[in-house]
Amino acid sequence: MRDRFDNCLDGLLPDNGGAVLLAVSGGIDSMVMAGLFLESRHKHDITLAHCNFHLRGDESDSDEAFVRDWAREMGVPFLKVDFDTKEYAAANGVSVEMAARDLRYSWFASLCEEHGFKAVAVAHNANDNAETLILNLLRGTGLKGICGMREVSVLPGSSARLIRPLLGFTRDEIKAYALSKGLSWREDSTNADSTFKRNLIRNEVFPLFAKINPSFLDTLNSDMRRFSQVQEIADDFFLKFIASPSTGSTSIDVRKLLGFDHWEYLLFRILEPYGFNESVIGDLTELIKSGKTFSGREFHSPTHIATTSRTEISIMAATDGEGPEDEAEMVEVSGPGVYSVGGTRFLVEMAKVESLKQPEGVTVTNLGFPVTIRRWNEGDWMRPLGMGGRKKKLSDMFGDLKFPPSQKEKALVIADEGSHVLALIGYRIDESVALSDLELERKAGENKLTITLCPGSLPLK
Repeated sequence: MRDRFDNCLDGLLPDNGGAVLLAVSGGIDSMVMAGLFLESRHKHDITLAHCNFHLRGDESDSDEAFVRDWAREMGVPFLKVDFDTKEYAAANGVSVEMAARDLRYSWFASLCEEHGFKAVAVAHNANDNAETLILNLLRGTGLKGICGMREVSVLPGSSARLIRPLLGFTRDEIKAYALSKGLSWREDSTNADSTFKRNLIRNEVFPLFAKINPSFLDTLNSDMRRFSQVQEIADDFFLKFIASPSTGSTSIDVRKLLGFDHWEYLLFRILEPYGFNESVIGDLTELIKSGKTFSGREFHSPTHIATTSRTEISIMAATDGEGPEDEAEMVEVSGPGVYSVGGTRFLVEMAKVESLKQPEGVTVTNLGFPVTIRRWNEGDWMRPLGMGGRKKKLSDMFGDLKFPPSQKEKALVIADEGSHVLALIGYRIDESVALSDLELERKAGENKLTITLCPGSLPLK
């Protein structure tokens, strides 16, 4: 298993090495991952990071003590943080599970910024991946939801990598390795509680799957890799029909749309970022196909209204008639497409880059997915490329760029930790995510994450 683990690390970590932060809960998966890093032939500079979410009383504190003692015994640096997870969940209107995810990734990003970690390793395994697939299928999902986790991506809010070196190993393989090495770990008592959906799938559904197909985990994980390849093809197909931004209202030319093969999929991809669900998009699709009276129909999402006229579909932000447009203030972008934040739309794609010069209205970065796009906030700052690493507030940059109030109000940024932003989209980029001449030379022809502001109509070629 160690050789397989090392071979996996070869493709996940940066070529020039760097320190790695290990997310260690004390459970069997994270303890095996930490042990494998210690035994790795690469001898990486590692630090353990432990989050105490205070969800299980004394058991949570005992987990923390266990990880701290192990780190001390092994001579590995140890960092920890305490969270009031339930309070955060209530204050932000999210589930406890989502609150824990947001809190820990935000903390990891801040540690990478402070200590210079190049990657954060988390201990998701093949079983976790399969469980996520089933959960997504049961709640309803598009193609992206059945592609599974990626072995390597970008840590939210950071330029560091998020890696999952155990994703190719099953829970049985991990346990067998732990027992063979005499490793100790902590058991989470809540794992046996099947009132939680993930535990129900793990404890009751998967044993039934194993009776039908003893190799079901290999099958599901192989399918997810193929789904991911299909997603890439679908992304390429969709972006093929997105033209350059133009001026005018946000609209879809129906006659032009119907001239494309697979126009129903194009319509879905166009409307999905505006919050329209599959049911509503399905109703609109059936109306288009029916040949019935088309004009004057409205279709609603939580944030937008799609209105049909004789030849087009207009998409506008929903309003309450008294205040500003009811628009999302932030969106996590996990793949190519057209998105909207605060009334400002933008096209995200992976495009080939030939020059370091940023075209007007376009932001090119060395980031990967996912990235978080939000409206700018007072106090936001960055280190603009070309300023020798000096910090500058966005409010001062707006003056330099001679932004009128309306343009300043709609400004979007790529979010990092806290008030640090990675780009003022379409205008300036932080030096930490800029491409270099050397990078262009070494990785000529590679696609780079590109964000283009779309001030006008939805651009179908």
